[in-house]
This record gives sequence, structure tokens and C-alpha cells, in this order.
Amino acid sequence: MRGDYEILTRLRNREQAALEAAIRRYSGYVGAVVKKTLGESCTKQDIEELTSDAFVALWANAGKLRDDSDLKYWLAVVVRNASLRRVRKSVSTVPLEENLVFDRSPATQAEKHERIRAVRAAVDGMEPVDREIFLRHYFWRQPVRQIAEEMGKNQAAIKSRLQRGREKLRKVLLKEDCPL
Repeated sequence: MRGDYEILTRLRNREQAALEAAIRRYSGYVGAVVKKTLGESCTKQDIEELTSDAFVALWANAGKLRDDSDLKYWLAVVVRNASLRRVRKSVSTVPLEENLVFDRSPATQAEKHERIRAVRAAVDGMEPVDREIFLRHYFWRQPVRQIAEEMGKNQAAIKSRLQRGREKLRKVLLKEDCPL
């Protein structure tokens, strides 16, 4: 996104106005990711803290981002991970059943990490609009209706893009001989 490149360039030059522009452009979306990730346990204070932390991370890491970085996507990943860390921190113990269900053998873990790497690469390779739709639906579990409304598209178009995204993902994973 052209605007992201300009903001990123200005952030690298340590221009505070660039950070303010990023906040104006993406704070609503970042807050929505926090709210969606934390669910019912989410408070206004959580949204404010985690959103602020995401923009502090953007300021601190602007020099490490590539010129073609999608700031909206980057911020969403950062704030989602921070939200999940907060959830994990608030849960003191893992139920016994969870320890019994998952196979933690090195071979299984290696396969799991390879699958995750392949999926991330395939999703990162999507067109920005398709990637956003795919992540919003499958990663943040937003309904098609909500995605369509917020993106100004009709539901049929969103469903069609999701179908094409699934097919592309399937082809990439089969090509890499990655177990589905």
C-alpha cells in the first residue's frame, strides 16, 4: 500500500507525525483485533493498552520492516500475539486432558512446524485484499457478513475470494508435499 510505504519511510526517519498517521489510520482496526482475540473477557483498558503497545512496537521496529510491508497486517499480527500472551498469562494451569491429547514427539512437532511455515508462506503470498479477507475469516473468525460490510463488498464476492484462497492454499500445500 502506497500510504504504508510513505508512513514507514517517515517512521524510519523518526517522524512522530508518521506514527500519529499510522494511529489514525489503523487504531480502530487494531482495537477490533484485540476485542476479537480476547472475546468476552476484553475490557476497554485491555484495548487501549494492547493497541498502544502495538504502535510502540511499530515505532521501535520500523527500521526492521521491509519497504513493501503491509502495516495493517503487521500491526494485526503483533496485537493478536500480545493479546494471546495476555490470555495465556491469565490462565495459570493447563488442563490434564490437553497434555494427554497432543503428541509432543519431535517428529510430530517438526511436521506441525513445517505445516505452519507452509501455511504462513501461502497466505503471505496472497494478494493483499485476499489475504485480509482470508485472515479475517479464518484467523479472527469474523463472519462473511461482517467482512463484507466493513470492506464495502457483497457477501458473494467475499465467499468467492475465500473459496479461491482455500484452493490456492491447498495447491501450495500439496505442491510442497505438506500433510494436510
